[in-house]
Amino acid sequence: MRFAVALITLCAFSLLTAGVASSDELSDLKTQVEKLMQRIEELEKKQKEQAEEVKKVPQIAGSVEELKKAPSASQVVEKALGKGVKLGGHFKFFLADQSTGESNGVDQHNNLSAGVNDAYLYFKKSITDWLSIDLAPRIYATASATPTLGGGITRSSSSSVDIDLDEAYLTVRTPNPYNVEIKAGALYPMFSEEYATKAWWHEQYHGNQALPQLQSWRSTGIELYRNFDFENFSLPVYFYPWLNGEDSTWLTPYKYTDNNGYKNLLLHVAPEFFAYGARFKLLGSLGWGIWDSNGDKNSWQYALGLDIKYHEFNISGEYLSRKRDEVPLLGGGLADGTNEGFYIKGKYTFSPKWAVVVKYSDVDLFLPGTSQMLTDNYKTIGLALNYWLWEGVSDIIPQVEWVDAKRSDGSQRLEYFRYTIGWRTTF
Repeated sequence: MRFAVALITLCAFSLLTAGVASSDELSDLKTQVEKLMQRIEELEKKQKEQAEEVKKVPQIAGSVEELKKAPSASQVVEKALGKGVKLGGHFKFFLADQSTGESNGVDQHNNLSAGVNDAYLYFKKSITDWLSIDLAPRIYATASATPTLGGGITRSSSSSVDIDLDEAYLTVRTPNPYNVEIKAGALYPMFSEEYATKAWWHEQYHGNQALPQLQSWRSTGIELYRNFDFENFSLPVYFYPWLNGEDSTWLTPYKYTDNNGYKNLLLHVAPEFFAYGARFKLLGSLGWGIWDSNGDKNSWQYALGLDIKYHEFNISGEYLSRKRDEVPLLGGGLADGTNEGFYIKGKYTFSPKWAVVVKYSDVDLFLPGTSQMLTDNYKTIGLALNYWLWEGVSDIIPQVEWVDAKRSDGSQRLEYFRYTIGWRTTF
Protein backbone atom coordinates (compact mmCIF):
# COMPACT_ATOMS: atom_id res chain seq x y z
CA MET A 1 0.00 0.00 0.00
CA ARG A 2 2.81 2.38 0.95
CA PHE A 3 4.57 1.48 -2.34
CA ALA A 4 1.44 2.26 -4.41
CA VAL A 5 0.88 5.59 -2.64
CA ALA A 6 4.53 6.56 -3.21
CA LEU A 7 4.44 5.48 -6.83
CA ILE A 8 1.22 7.37 -7.53
CA THR A 9 2.61 10.46 -5.83
CA LEU A 10 5.88 10.35 -7.73
CA CYS A 11 4.17 9.67 -11.04
CA ALA A 12 1.77 12.51 -10.50
CA PHE A 13 4.66 14.82 -9.67
CA SER A 14 6.58 13.63 -12.79
CA LEU A 15 3.60 14.05 -15.02
CA LEU A 16 3.02 17.52 -13.76
CA THR A 17 6.62 18.53 -14.32
CA ALA A 18 8.06 16.55 -17.26
CA GLY A 19 5.32 15.11 -19.39
CA VAL A 20 5.50 11.44 -20.66
CA ALA A 21 8.48 9.37 -19.36
CA SER A 22 10.78 7.03 -21.27
CA SER A 23 11.73 3.44 -20.19
CA ASP A 24 15.02 4.63 -18.61
CA GLU A 25 13.14 7.29 -16.80
CA LEU A 26 10.70 4.65 -15.46
CA SER A 27 13.64 2.60 -14.18
CA ASP A 28 14.99 5.64 -12.39
CA LEU A 29 11.54 6.30 -11.08
CA LYS A 30 11.37 2.80 -9.60
CA THR A 31 14.72 3.31 -7.86
CA GLN A 32 13.56 6.60 -6.39
CA VAL A 33 10.33 4.98 -5.17
CA GLU A 34 12.30 2.26 -3.37
CA LYS A 35 14.50 4.89 -1.66
CA LEU A 36 11.39 6.80 -0.71
CA MET A 37 9.86 3.66 0.79
CA GLN A 38 13.02 3.00 2.83
CA ARG A 39 12.94 6.55 4.11
CA ILE A 40 9.28 6.26 5.07
CA GLU A 41 9.97 3.04 7.00
CA GLU A 42 12.83 4.73 8.88
CA LEU A 43 10.59 7.66 9.76
CA GLU A 44 7.79 5.34 10.97
CA LYS A 45 10.26 3.38 13.13
CA LYS A 46 11.62 6.56 14.67
CA GLN A 47 8.08 7.78 15.29
CA LYS A 48 7.22 4.56 17.16
CA GLU A 49 10.35 4.86 19.30
CA GLN A 50 9.47 8.45 20.18
CA ALA A 51 5.93 7.39 21.07
CA GLU A 52 7.29 4.74 23.44
CA GLU A 53 9.56 7.32 25.10
CA VAL A 54 6.60 9.65 25.55
CA LYS A 55 4.64 6.84 27.22
CA LYS A 56 7.51 6.32 29.71
CA VAL A 57 7.55 9.93 30.86
CA PRO A 58 4.69 9.58 33.46
CA GLN A 59 6.21 6.34 34.70
CA ILE A 60 9.60 7.98 35.15
CA ALA A 61 7.99 10.92 36.92
CA GLY A 62 6.17 8.51 39.25
CA SER A 63 9.34 6.61 39.93
CA VAL A 64 11.15 9.82 40.78
CA GLU A 65 8.41 10.74 43.27
CA GLU A 66 8.61 7.28 44.82
CA LEU A 67 12.38 7.62 45.12
CA LYS A 68 11.95 10.99 46.83
CA LYS A 69 9.55 9.46 49.35
CA ALA A 70 11.69 6.36 49.96
CA PRO A 71 13.92 6.40 53.10
CA SER A 72 17.63 6.92 52.67
CA ALA A 73 20.13 4.14 53.20
CA SER A 74 21.11 5.61 56.60
CA GLN A 75 17.44 5.74 57.64
CA VAL A 76 16.99 2.12 56.66
CA VAL A 77 20.00 1.14 58.80
CA GLU A 78 18.78 3.22 61.75
CA LYS A 79 15.34 1.67 61.51
CA ALA A 80 16.80 -1.84 61.44
CA LEU A 81 19.03 -1.15 64.45
CA GLY A 82 16.32 0.66 66.37
CA LYS A 83 13.57 -1.87 65.84
CA GLY A 84 12.42 -3.18 69.21
CA VAL A 85 14.71 -0.84 71.19
CA LYS A 86 13.23 0.92 74.22
CA LEU A 87 15.08 4.02 75.38
CA GLY A 88 14.63 5.69 78.74
CA GLY A 89 16.50 7.58 81.39
CA HIS A 90 16.61 8.91 84.92
CA PHE A 91 17.70 12.43 85.86
CA LYS A 92 18.42 13.43 89.47
CA PHE A 93 19.39 16.89 90.72
CA PHE A 94 18.93 18.98 93.85
CA LEU A 95 17.69 22.54 94.12
CA ALA A 96 19.06 22.97 97.66
CA ASP A 97 21.24 20.94 100.03
CA GLN A 98 22.89 21.87 103.33
CA SER A 99 24.13 20.14 106.48
CA THR A 100 24.62 21.77 109.88
CA GLY A 101 25.57 20.35 113.29
CA GLU A 102 28.56 19.35 115.42
CA SER A 103 31.71 17.36 114.63
CA ASN A 104 33.62 16.34 117.77
CA GLY A 105 31.83 19.10 119.70
CA VAL A 106 32.65 21.85 117.18
CA ASP A 107 29.83 23.65 115.36
CA GLN A 108 30.16 23.14 111.62
CA HIS A 109 28.08 23.55 108.48
CA ASN A 110 28.56 23.47 104.75
CA ASN A 111 27.25 25.99 102.24
CA LEU A 112 23.79 25.86 100.76
CA SER A 113 24.29 24.27 97.36
CA ALA A 114 22.49 23.14 94.22
CA GLY A 115 23.70 20.69 91.60
CA VAL A 116 23.30 17.53 89.58
CA ASN A 117 23.80 14.06 91.07
CA ASP A 118 23.04 11.48 88.40
CA ALA A 119 21.92 10.95 84.84
CA TYR A 120 21.10 7.41 83.74
CA LEU A 121 20.27 6.09 80.29
CA TYR A 122 18.36 2.83 79.83
CA PHE A 123 18.47 0.77 76.64
CA LYS A 124 16.45 -2.41 76.22
CA LYS A 125 16.56 -4.40 72.99
CA SER A 126 14.30 -7.40 72.39
CA ILE A 127 16.36 -9.59 70.09
CA THR A 128 13.85 -12.46 69.99
CA ASP A 129 10.81 -13.40 72.06
CA TRP A 130 13.15 -15.25 74.44
CA LEU A 131 16.30 -13.10 74.40
CA SER A 132 16.82 -9.43 75.27
CA ILE A 133 19.62 -7.11 76.34
CA ASP A 134 19.60 -4.27 78.91
CA LEU A 135 22.21 -1.52 79.16
CA ALA A 136 22.27 1.33 81.69
CA PRO A 137 25.27 3.69 81.56
CA ARG A 138 25.40 6.28 84.35
CA ILE A 139 26.98 9.73 84.55
CA TYR A 140 27.35 11.05 88.09
CA ALA A 141 28.93 13.92 89.99
CA THR A 142 30.88 13.48 93.24
CA ALA A 143 31.40 16.38 95.64
CA SER A 144 31.92 14.62 99.03
CA ALA A 145 28.85 16.37 100.42
CA THR A 146 27.70 13.66 102.89
CA PRO A 147 29.18 14.23 106.37
CA THR A 148 31.03 11.20 107.78
CA LEU A 149 32.94 10.27 110.90
CA GLY A 150 36.51 11.48 110.55
CA GLY A 151 35.56 13.84 107.73
CA GLY A 152 33.42 16.43 109.49
CA ILE A 153 30.64 18.52 107.94
CA THR A 154 32.26 19.73 104.75
CA ARG A 155 31.61 19.94 101.04
CA SER A 156 34.15 20.00 98.25
CA SER A 157 34.42 23.31 96.40
CA SER A 158 34.42 21.40 93.13
CA SER A 159 33.04 18.12 91.89
CA SER A 160 34.30 15.36 89.66
CA VAL A 161 32.21 13.74 86.96
CA ASP A 162 32.53 10.03 86.30
CA ILE A 163 30.93 7.47 84.01
CA ASP A 164 29.81 4.13 85.36
CA LEU A 165 28.13 1.07 83.91
CA ASP A 166 25.19 0.71 86.26
CA GLU A 167 23.77 -2.41 84.58
CA ALA A 168 24.50 -4.44 81.46
CA TYR A 169 23.03 -7.93 81.07
CA LEU A 170 21.37 -10.41 78.74
CA THR A 171 18.06 -12.03 79.69
CA VAL A 172 16.98 -15.48 78.51
CA ARG A 173 13.42 -16.71 79.14
CA THR A 174 12.86 -20.44 79.00
CA PRO A 175 9.51 -21.80 77.74
CA ASN A 176 6.88 -23.75 79.66
CA PRO A 177 6.98 -25.74 81.85
CA TYR A 178 10.31 -24.38 83.13
CA ASN A 179 9.47 -20.63 83.18
CA VAL A 180 12.95 -19.70 84.38
CA GLU A 181 14.38 -16.26 83.67
CA ILE A 182 18.17 -16.19 83.35
CA LYS A 183 20.22 -12.98 83.51
CA ALA A 184 23.94 -12.82 82.81
CA GLY A 185 26.14 -9.75 83.06
CA ALA A 186 26.49 -6.75 85.36
CA LEU A 187 23.44 -6.58 87.62
CA TYR A 188 22.00 -5.88 91.09
CA PRO A 189 21.77 -9.16 93.07
CA MET A 190 18.72 -9.51 95.33
CA PHE A 191 20.40 -9.16 98.70
CA SER A 192 18.42 -6.20 100.04
CA GLU A 193 15.25 -6.13 98.00
CA GLU A 194 14.67 -2.43 98.70
CA TYR A 195 18.07 -1.59 97.21
CA ALA A 196 18.14 -4.13 94.38
CA THR A 197 14.74 -3.06 93.03
CA LYS A 198 15.62 0.63 93.58
CA ALA A 199 12.32 1.01 95.46
CA TRP A 200 13.73 3.82 97.61
CA TRP A 201 14.62 6.04 94.62
CA HIS A 202 11.25 7.78 94.49
CA GLU A 203 10.83 7.82 98.27
CA GLN A 204 14.05 9.48 99.41
CA TYR A 205 16.52 11.73 97.66
CA HIS A 206 19.36 10.49 99.91
CA GLY A 207 19.27 7.09 101.56
CA ASN A 208 19.73 7.04 105.33
CA GLN A 209 23.39 7.63 106.16
CA ALA A 210 25.48 4.40 106.02
CA LEU A 211 22.47 2.24 105.10
CA PRO A 212 23.18 2.18 101.32
CA GLN A 213 26.73 0.96 102.03
CA LEU A 214 25.25 -1.98 103.97
CA GLN A 215 22.52 -2.71 101.41
CA SER A 216 24.38 -2.13 98.17
CA TRP A 217 25.51 -5.03 96.03
CA ARG A 218 26.37 -4.85 92.36
CA SER A 219 28.30 -7.55 90.60
CA THR A 220 28.92 -9.47 87.41
CA GLY A 221 27.37 -12.90 87.44
CA ILE A 222 24.36 -15.08 86.69
CA GLU A 223 20.84 -14.77 88.11
CA LEU A 224 18.21 -17.53 87.95
CA TYR A 225 14.67 -16.39 88.73
CA ARG A 226 11.54 -18.52 89.07
CA ASN A 227 8.17 -17.66 90.60
CA PHE A 228 6.20 -20.53 92.14
CA ASP A 229 2.47 -19.89 92.36
CA PHE A 230 0.33 -21.70 94.93
CA GLU A 231 -3.32 -21.45 95.86
CA ASN A 232 -2.92 -18.89 98.64
CA PHE A 233 0.52 -17.41 98.10
CA SER A 234 3.40 -16.99 95.66
CA LEU A 235 7.10 -17.74 96.14
CA PRO A 236 9.61 -15.78 94.03
CA VAL A 237 13.07 -17.38 94.18
CA TYR A 238 16.33 -15.77 93.06
CA PHE A 239 19.48 -17.87 92.93
CA TYR A 240 22.96 -16.67 92.01
CA PRO A 241 25.32 -19.60 91.33
CA TRP A 242 28.06 -17.29 90.07
CA LEU A 243 28.84 -13.78 91.35
CA ASN A 244 32.22 -12.07 91.47
CA GLY A 245 33.76 -12.47 94.90
CA GLU A 246 33.73 -9.36 97.05
CA ASP A 247 36.69 -7.04 96.66
CA SER A 248 39.77 -7.61 98.81
CA THR A 249 39.60 -3.89 99.64
CA TRP A 250 37.36 -3.79 102.68
CA LEU A 251 35.86 -0.40 101.73
CA THR A 252 34.39 -1.73 98.48
CA PRO A 253 30.99 -3.44 98.85
CA TYR A 254 30.79 -4.62 95.23
CA LYS A 255 32.79 -4.96 92.03
CA TYR A 256 32.22 -5.76 88.38
CA THR A 257 35.57 -7.48 87.80
CA ASP A 258 37.90 -9.49 90.01
CA ASN A 259 41.24 -11.23 89.78
CA ASN A 260 40.55 -14.44 91.67
CA GLY A 261 38.78 -17.68 90.88
CA TYR A 262 36.53 -17.66 93.93
CA LYS A 263 32.91 -16.68 93.42
CA ASN A 264 29.97 -15.79 95.63
CA LEU A 265 26.71 -17.73 96.01
CA LEU A 266 23.46 -15.99 96.96
CA LEU A 267 19.88 -17.14 97.50
CA HIS A 268 16.92 -14.79 97.95
CA VAL A 269 13.31 -15.81 98.59
CA ALA A 270 10.29 -13.55 99.07
CA PRO A 271 7.05 -15.47 99.85
CA GLU A 272 3.99 -13.26 99.46
CA PHE A 273 0.39 -13.75 100.63
CA PHE A 274 -2.78 -11.82 101.48
CA ALA A 275 -4.56 -11.87 104.83
CA TYR A 276 -6.91 -9.55 106.73
CA GLY A 277 -7.12 -7.25 103.74
CA ALA A 278 -3.37 -6.67 103.67
CA ARG A 279 -0.49 -7.90 101.54
CA PHE A 280 2.36 -9.56 103.48
CA LYS A 281 5.79 -10.23 102.01
CA LEU A 282 8.61 -12.02 103.84
CA LEU A 283 12.19 -11.37 102.72
CA GLY A 284 15.17 -13.65 103.19
CA SER A 285 18.70 -13.76 101.76
CA LEU A 286 21.70 -16.00 102.41
CA GLY A 287 25.08 -15.78 100.72
CA TRP A 288 28.61 -17.14 100.99
CA GLY A 289 31.85 -16.44 99.17
CA ILE A 290 35.59 -15.87 99.32
CA TRP A 291 36.68 -12.25 99.65
CA ASP A 292 40.49 -12.47 99.39
CA SER A 293 42.52 -13.20 96.27
CA ASN A 294 44.27 -16.19 97.88
CA GLY A 295 41.03 -18.09 98.46
CA ASP A 296 41.50 -18.44 102.23
CA LYS A 297 38.96 -16.09 103.81
CA ASN A 298 35.20 -16.51 103.89
CA SER A 299 32.51 -13.88 103.62
CA TRP A 300 28.93 -14.40 104.81
CA GLN A 301 25.84 -12.37 104.01
CA TYR A 302 22.28 -12.72 105.25
CA ALA A 303 19.16 -10.57 105.47
CA LEU A 304 15.68 -10.95 106.96
CA GLY A 305 12.81 -8.60 106.24
CA LEU A 306 9.08 -7.95 106.20
CA ASP A 307 6.93 -5.75 103.96
CA ILE A 308 3.25 -5.08 104.78
CA LYS A 309 0.89 -3.04 102.62
CA TYR A 310 -2.60 -2.14 103.85
CA HIS A 311 -4.57 0.32 101.74
CA GLU A 312 -2.56 3.59 101.82
CA PHE A 313 -0.13 2.34 104.48
CA ASN A 314 3.14 0.54 103.76
CA ILE A 315 5.44 -0.65 106.57
CA SER A 316 8.69 -2.46 105.84
CA GLY A 317 12.05 -3.26 107.36
CA GLU A 318 15.16 -5.40 106.98
CA TYR A 319 17.97 -6.64 109.18
CA LEU A 320 21.19 -7.18 107.23
CA SER A 321 24.63 -8.58 108.06
CA ARG A 322 27.81 -8.92 105.98
CA LYS A 323 30.81 -10.53 107.67
CA ARG A 324 34.39 -10.97 106.46
CA ASP A 325 36.75 -13.35 108.22
CA GLU A 326 40.27 -12.26 109.19
CA VAL A 327 40.51 -8.69 107.93
CA PRO A 328 44.05 -7.23 108.32
CA LEU A 329 44.50 -4.57 111.01
CA LEU A 330 46.62 -1.48 110.39
CA GLY A 331 49.22 -2.45 113.02
CA GLY A 332 49.37 -6.09 112.00
CA GLY A 333 47.21 -9.00 113.03
CA LEU A 334 43.75 -10.08 111.91
CA ALA A 335 40.19 -9.59 113.13
CA ASP A 336 36.73 -10.36 111.75
CA GLY A 337 34.90 -7.38 110.25
CA THR A 338 31.12 -7.10 110.19
CA ASN A 339 28.80 -4.56 108.63
CA GLU A 340 25.32 -4.96 110.08
CA GLY A 341 22.20 -3.03 110.92
CA PHE A 342 18.51 -2.57 110.31
CA TYR A 343 15.92 -0.08 109.11
CA ILE A 344 12.20 0.44 109.66
CA LYS A 345 10.23 2.45 107.14
CA GLY A 346 6.67 3.75 107.14
CA LYS A 347 4.97 5.26 104.11
CA TYR A 348 1.53 6.82 103.78
CA THR A 349 0.13 7.72 100.35
CA PHE A 350 -2.37 10.57 100.64
CA SER A 351 -3.19 10.58 96.92
CA PRO A 352 -1.54 9.71 93.61
CA LYS A 353 0.34 13.05 93.95
CA TRP A 354 1.29 13.08 97.66
CA ALA A 355 3.11 10.65 99.95
CA VAL A 356 5.17 10.92 103.12
CA VAL A 357 8.00 8.58 104.19
CA VAL A 358 9.56 8.17 107.65
CA LYS A 359 12.63 5.94 107.97
CA TYR A 360 14.82 5.02 110.94
CA SER A 361 18.07 3.06 110.58
CA ASP A 362 20.85 1.90 112.88
CA VAL A 363 23.99 0.73 111.06
CA ASP A 364 27.46 -0.46 112.18
CA LEU A 365 30.34 -0.34 109.67
CA PHE A 366 33.63 -1.99 110.57
CA LEU A 367 36.87 -0.01 110.45
CA PRO A 368 40.31 -1.68 110.88
CA GLY A 369 42.23 0.00 113.68
CA THR A 370 45.86 -0.34 114.75
CA SER A 371 45.35 -3.21 117.19
CA GLN A 372 41.61 -3.90 117.09
CA MET A 373 38.59 -3.77 114.81
CA LEU A 374 36.67 -0.53 115.32
CA THR A 375 33.02 0.20 114.51
CA ASP A 376 31.40 3.35 113.15
CA ASN A 377 27.76 3.52 114.24
CA TYR A 378 25.21 5.69 112.41
CA LYS A 379 21.70 6.28 113.73
CA THR A 380 19.56 8.15 111.21
CA ILE A 381 15.99 9.42 111.09
CA GLY A 382 14.83 10.54 107.65
CA LEU A 383 11.62 12.34 106.75
CA ALA A 384 10.72 12.88 103.10
CA LEU A 385 7.70 14.26 101.29
CA ASN A 386 6.96 13.10 97.75
CA TYR A 387 5.07 15.43 95.43
CA TRP A 388 4.46 13.95 92.00
CA LEU A 389 4.28 16.48 89.19
CA TRP A 390 3.55 13.54 86.91
CA GLU A 391 2.63 10.30 88.63
CA GLY A 392 5.34 7.68 88.37
CA VAL A 393 7.55 9.93 86.26
CA SER A 394 8.64 13.16 87.94
CA ASP A 395 8.59 14.05 91.65
CA ILE A 396 9.97 16.75 93.92
CA ILE A 397 11.33 15.47 97.27
CA PRO A 398 11.84 17.83 100.21
CA GLN A 399 13.78 15.83 102.82
CA VAL A 400 15.32 16.30 106.25
CA GLU A 401 17.65 13.89 108.10
CA TRP A 402 18.97 13.76 111.65
CA VAL A 403 22.20 11.75 112.02
CA ASP A 404 23.86 10.72 115.27
CA ALA A 405 27.18 8.93 114.66
CA LYS A 406 30.09 7.82 116.83
CA ARG A 407 33.19 5.61 116.65
CA SER A 408 33.52 2.70 119.06
CA ASP A 409 36.81 3.96 120.60
CA GLY A 410 35.26 7.39 121.34
CA SER A 411 37.64 9.25 119.02
CA GLN A 412 34.95 10.56 116.68
CA ARG A 413 31.45 11.98 117.21
CA LEU A 414 29.12 13.55 114.66
CA GLU A 415 25.63 15.03 114.95
CA TYR A 416 23.94 16.99 112.21
CA PHE A 417 20.78 17.88 110.29
CA ARG A 418 20.71 17.68 106.52
CA TYR A 419 18.12 19.60 104.48
CA THR A 420 17.52 18.79 100.82
CA ILE A 421 15.08 19.69 98.06
CA GLY A 422 15.60 17.16 95.27
CA TRP A 423 13.95 16.47 91.94
CA ARG A 424 13.88 13.13 90.16
CA THR A 425 12.49 12.43 86.69
CA THR A 426 12.26 9.08 84.94
CA PHE A 427 11.48 9.07 81.22
